[in-house]
Amino acid sequence: MLFNEPSPLETRVLSRRFGLPNSASIDTYLANEGYAAFKKSAAMTPEKIIEEMKISNLRGRGGAGFPTGMKWSFVPRTSPKPKYIVVNADESEPGTCKDRVLIENDPHQLIEGVLIAGLAVDAHAGYIYVRGEYRYLIEILDKAIAEAYEKGFLGKNIQAVSYTHLSSAVRCRPVL
Repeated sequence: MLFNEPSPLETRVLSRRFGLPNSASIDTYLANEGYAAFKKSAAMTPEKIIEEMKISNLRGRGGAGFPTGMKWSFVPRTSPKPKYIVVNADESEPGTCKDRVLIENDPHQLIEGVLIAGLAVDAHAGYIYVRGEYRYLIEILDKAIAEAYEKGFLGKNIQAVSYTHLSSAVRCRPVL
């Protein structure tokens, strides 16, 4: 196993589905509250989503730990320019291996995060960057993305959300 077993005193949040049989599949994800946060967010205004993120005090997983809600609030909502969600799953921060473990064990959690961020900032597409050395992660993500399209969580008119202009074309491609 690539992660420690939790202590009985510990509450697992990010890694709560790690170790479940077939944890990378959409069926396992859906059976364990997967995409519930997206469905909740889809019923909210972008401003309310951002406020919820600020209240949660969720922070970035990179070196700076910058508050996510604050970062999202900086995106100009009135700009006519297209907006994109870009996930850097490069693992280039010294001493971190968080991206690889999340993608291996719970890729739909990452996809759901892209969707929620897209709703919050009115993005039209999302992209996940994975370094070329992690080809096997790209294959896991490609499968998860295909499952999300098949179940209606990605594409046009996602889950009948009123934000019909949001068409998440999540891609994972290495930069060569």
